Amino acid sequence: MTIVERRLVRILALYALALLALHLLVQCIPAAWAFFWYPQKLVGPGGRLAPEEWLWGIYPITYLARWLQVILAAATGAITLWMGFGQVGRWTIPPFPSRTRTQGIIALASWPLFWLGRTVHTRWGDAYILVKGIAHPDVRLTYNWQAPLDTYLHAQLFRLGERLWGWQDALPAYWILSSAAGALAVWVLLKLAGEVGRSRLERWVMFGVMATLGTMQLFFGYPENYTLISLLMLVFFWLGWRVTQRKGSLWGPSIALALAHGFHPATLFLQPALGFLVWRAWRRQGVGLWRALAAWMLAPLVVGAGVLALMTAGGHGLGAFLGPEAPGGGDHRWWVPLFQASGKWEYYTMFSRGHLMDIVNEQWLTQPFTLLTLALLLIFFWRHLPRDAYSGFLTLAAAAFLFLIFTWNPDYGGQRDWDLFSIAAWPASLLMAYWLTRTLGANALLRAGGVIIANQLLYTPVWVYANTRPWEW
Repeated sequence: MTIVERRLVRILALYALALLALHLLVQCIPAAWAFFWYPQKLVGPGGRLAPEEWLWGIYPITYLARWLQVILAAATGAITLWMGFGQVGRWTIPPFPSRTRTQGIIALASWPLFWLGRTVHTRWGDAYILVKGIAHPDVRLTYNWQAPLDTYLHAQLFRLGERLWGWQDALPAYWILSSAAGALAVWVLLKLAGEVGRSRLERWVMFGVMATLGTMQLFFGYPENYTLISLLMLVFFWLGWRVTQRKGSLWGPSIALALAHGFHPATLFLQPALGFLVWRAWRRQGVGLWRALAAWMLAPLVVGAGVLALMTAGGHGLGAFLGPEAPGGGDHRWWVPLFQASGKWEYYTMFSRGHLMDIVNEQWLTQPFTLLTLALLLIFFWRHLPRDAYSGFLTLAAAAFLFLIFTWNPDYGGQRDWDLFSIAAWPASLLMAYWLTRTLGANALLRAGGVIIANQLLYTPVWVYANTRPWEW
């Protein structure tokens, strides 16, 4: 390893050890500290965040027995110390599954994990409204501009389950589609890592980093609107890679993204990344301007027209979209206020301790190493970072979603709305993994990847387990 590589690896290891210590100490930190970081409106009586859970990005570990917390943290800490500071000899990296059939078998084998680890409560975000509203005899929620195709698909599956198996609410519909999407996501990640990685090590690091993110919780039977768009986003990034390598058409990522728009409008933030692919195909790959524009515009126009027709047929046309079902939550205020929180659903201002703590907690929960690693790579390896098309594509996607999570106003507070902001982990973490594989030598990549994956492999299963526990309102 070079001096700079060693410095990056050791900073990552020290940060990982500090985060492990914080996990072990989270139950000892006074709940009263919540009132320093968060406003009374959020953590006081009737608030949406329990004071003892103010470090909500770390709190899930408390669902484990204390002895198990210590054993798992000690094992993870030992691996971190070894990877960061020990002598790592030559490793024989196992072959990466590159055959489509093998990848399919692995993806199918992953489905029982997603099913057995499914979420059993409706604590987060709009989960309760969706699960109960779809089934309620006086509501029969089917058409919803917040997530048109997602709500419609789950509602139709519930109607079938209600008729055939007597389902009482829509939770089984979310379990089925979420866990199936998880298996497909594993297949897409295997395809993506297999094509982007140039060696066994690079492929395993890329797959391992992505498959152990806390955002994977969305595939464990999660009852919300962000699971299917996560799958479509991963397909978009895979097909985007193929376009940059002249192995695929612009139509692939354009159709995947257009479908994602139909499932949830948050994916509109990926349009700049698609626009970059279109521009590059026109300027660098010899694709005609009108052909490139057609591939860019036609798919979202067709999907948009289809969604509008569906919603209008259900009595929720443009009037509903521009009125009570307009984006922006309960008060239709999109952005975190700059100087004064005045609305019912506004808890803090942009440059406040509460907003900062929500952002930090979100990162710890969903992508605990991503932003730090990206910052270290920018500081230490600026001149050596890849300037290729895929790097530009992912940078635009990551920047757009990081802008979203830093500025969007959470209706329920950051903890309850963790899932909306969690999708930012897909492009940012993929960019991190790509830069790691293109910047570090084999020894440093093994160590850095080992630290990240080992620690995420502790936190994400703990987070999944916490959501298999019933929660009382």
